[in-house]
Amino acid sequence: MLSLVRGGTREIFLKLKDWDLIDSLAGEFSLSEKKHKDAWDKSSEGQTLIFASLKGRSIADIRVFLVNSSPGEILTYMINSGLSEKLENARMLPRTILFRVSGEYSEVMEQMKQDYDARIGKIPLFLRSKGGCGRIAVMFTRNNLNRPIAIKDLFPDVLYVKMPYEKLIRSLRSRAMSYFNEARGHVDWRSLEIRVYDLWERYPLQARRLRMVLDELEIGLVLGEGRGKDYAHILMPVPVYRFHLATFLEPRQIKEILMGLEYSASGKRLVDLDLFEGKKKTSWGVMASKEEDREMAGVRYRKELMKEFLPSTRRQLARIEKDLEREERS
Repeated sequence: MLSLVRGGTREIFLKLKDWDLIDSLAGEFSLSEKKHKDAWDKSSEGQTLIFASLKGRSIADIRVFLVNSSPGEILTYMINSGLSEKLENARMLPRTILFRVSGEYSEVMEQMKQDYDARIGKIPLFLRSKGGCGRIAVMFTRNNLNRPIAIKDLFPDVLYVKMPYEKLIRSLRSRAMSYFNEARGHVDWRSLEIRVYDLWERYPLQARRLRMVLDELEIGLVLGEGRGKDYAHILMPVPVYRFHLATFLEPRQIKEILMGLEYSASGKRLVDLDLFEGKKKTSWGVMASKEEDREMAGVRYRKELMKEFLPSTRRQLARIEKDLEREERS
């Protein structure tokens, strides 16, 4: 639910004798040609960017292809298929690791520099074939790591670490929470409770919907969830579904998300989502703009929330919301 470290896109540079080699690769792998300026922005972990040019051509003639395979698989196929004769040379570009921060990234970068005997460089260097000097480039972002990260979403400084990739990423993952909290100044996380109220008690669907959104946004850790009872009035129990959330965000930021989730795409009210920190409830009234009622504010927050989701998540939400409306009618 909260990913702090992941590998970056693998990159390989191929100097070709002719373009037939690319045609042969396209017959085995699903190649997608990208513009050089935004190739990185449209790639993610587990994918490979192939930078290819003909022998004797300039850098301006480089073509870029995205493939859902590793460089090892690509090179193995070329060797086993006798395609290496069409290749002038091949060169691996520096490996990259992405680290998510919330707070002051320079402090955690300085700590990592000391811990790993690293040096600091700039982003353009890691795109050059020899820029890393055999080092791994650790880059920092405030964005979620469960989606492609654009160059513009990265901080300008890169930490170069001279260490085997697998050893470094294991070490960073084991210490990720410590570094993350250090960047935040070791500020305590908030312990919040989300209470889900559904008149038709469609709690399996409601829980699935909210769980999916919390996973997508990566805003903290769900420490527990389950059905229970709440008491709107003395001796009047009301069924409720509870999520216990540990988060580094302020309650107001979580409430914005919950208000957006109370409504469907059509503006229909699907659920009541209350937020508590201890016994203190975050009211929707302080979230609404002047002259907005609850519905108007909820619809506005939903529109803003949808922009944060991947297309696949929006499609899944639409399907769940149709199921919710179908169960209500039945």
